[in-house]
Parts: sequence; structure tokens; C-alpha cells
Amino acid sequence: MNNNKALDDAFRVGVVIVTSVIYCLGLIWFLQPAGIYSAGITGLSQIIKNFVDEVADLNTNTIPLGIYTFVLNVPLFIYGWRRVSKRFAIFSVISVVVQTVCTLGFIPVEPVVAAFNLDPLENQITYAIIGAILTGVACGVALRYGTSTGGLDILAQVLAIEKNISIGVFTMIANVLIALVGGVLVSHSWPIAFYSCIRIIITSVCIDKIHTAYNHVKLNVISNAVSEEMLHELLGMHRGCTIIPVEGAYSHQHKSDLIMVVSAYELDKAVRICKKHDPKCFIIVEPVKRVVGNYTRKSIV
Repeated sequence: MNNNKALDDAFRVGVVIVTSVIYCLGLIWFLQPAGIYSAGITGLSQIIKNFVDEVADLNTNTIPLGIYTFVLNVPLFIYGWRRVSKRFAIFSVISVVVQTVCTLGFIPVEPVVAAFNLDPLENQITYAIIGAILTGVACGVALRYGTSTGGLDILAQVLAIEKNISIGVFTMIANVLIALVGGVLVSHSWPIAFYSCIRIIITSVCIDKIHTAYNHVKLNVISNAVSEEMLHELLGMHRGCTIIPVEGAYSHQHKSDLIMVVSAYELDKAVRICKKHDPKCFIIVEPVKRVVGNYTRKSIV
């Protein structure tokens, strides 16, 4: 069991690193050259950096974006460690460290701009769309495996647990404010604010298509072997289960239909438990719009 957990953690660390790099490529190669603001703490870091550079009239030797991102994330790490879960906070730390390294200026931008043969400032909508897709895919895959790309994901999770505030609503409002403040007040450009809002919409759609991280899902697990060990592990997630006896229409074999509602963050873990105890089980996953009753929002494990 310990070996399986170690392998699972190693796999998730790999997911964090890969998705963080992809996120940074979308930011460095497309959003930043076009002046488009990213999401969350990265977007806030862009605002502060652009403001500081403008006020100080800096053209060279500016502080790298990654430094701002790392500094702003430090209090969120501490907050997430105490209020969400230690594993989630650790994954977020790894993600932001990777992002910090990637945004220190080591990744060249000019070859990509030359390859596209499109001036970033004259083709902002194109760069906004491509950057939004890359960052959205990165965030969606990270959330799919119960990790994150750091930043506002930590604060949003705390608000969802303690205040019952929708993560989707919170992040959408925060990102729109970042786009408006960055575009209008810092960059003095309504088009940049508009393109940043387009970036937000596309990123949100990508995350939703890859992994609906802000909803709940229902599992129907059709199995010939719902063992006590399987139930013990599923109930260990602090989620209830209902077992209904069913019959296969073709085989007329008696089976069990295990019904369970979990957070989408917990979906991957629940599926792995079921497949471990019954590799031949048939699993149906459905989105859940609303849960009424004894269902507790809890932290990411």
C-alpha cells in the first residue's frame, strides 16, 4: 500500500511539473508578448510588474515576473497548508517553484514569434486564444489529477470549504477584475482588457471540458464483487455509498450497483479504488448540479 501511495504521489508530482511548464509556455510565448493578462496570482503579478516598471521607468534589468509570482504565493502556501490540506499545498508549492524558474527569462520568446510570423501586438486576439488554450489545458489536467497550478486555487478551495462559495464564481470574478484593472488602469488599453476577458472565457471552457473541477459527480459502479475492502476504502473518503442489487439484462447475473456522490477532485481516487478491487467493474460518471442533504464540502486529500 505504501509503495502504491508513493508511486501515486510521484505520478502527481510529474503531472504538476508538466502542467506547470505548459502553463508557463502559454504565458511566456503568447500572453506576455501580446500584453494579455493571465489568471489569478500570475495575472496579479503581471499587473504589479508592469506598474512598477512604468513608475520606475525601467526598460532593462527589470525584476523577472517569476519573482513577483513566488512572493505573492508565499502567504497562500501557508494559508493552504493550514486550511486546505498539506498534500495540496505541497503540490502547489512545486507548481509555483517550476513557474518561477520558467519565468526568470531563460525561455526564449523570439524564435516562437518568428515561427508564427505574426507581430504579437498587432495580432493580440490570436495570441490570446492560443495562450488561453495552453493555460486552460494545463490547469484542467492539473485539476483532473487532484493537483493545481497554485495561486488562487488555494484561496478558492478554502472559500468553497468554509463559506460554501462557488469556486467557479470566485475565480471568474477575480480574473475579470484582474483583466479590467490590468488592461484599463495599468496598460491603459480597453482592447487588452477585452482580449484578457476572452482569454478567461476560453481558459474556463478548456478546464470544464477536461475536468469539471468545481462541481460534484455521481458514480454508478456496476460490479460482481463489491467487497468489504472496497467499501472500507470508499467510506474512508468520508462519503456515503448506496448499494442496489441489479441484474444483467443479457447474462441475467446478479450484480451490485454502488451509487456514490463525490467532489470532482475526489473522482480519480474513487475510480482507482473501485478498479483496484474489481478491474472488470463498469463505472458511469454523471455531473451533479445540486446536492441536498448530508453532504459535506471538505478539503482535497
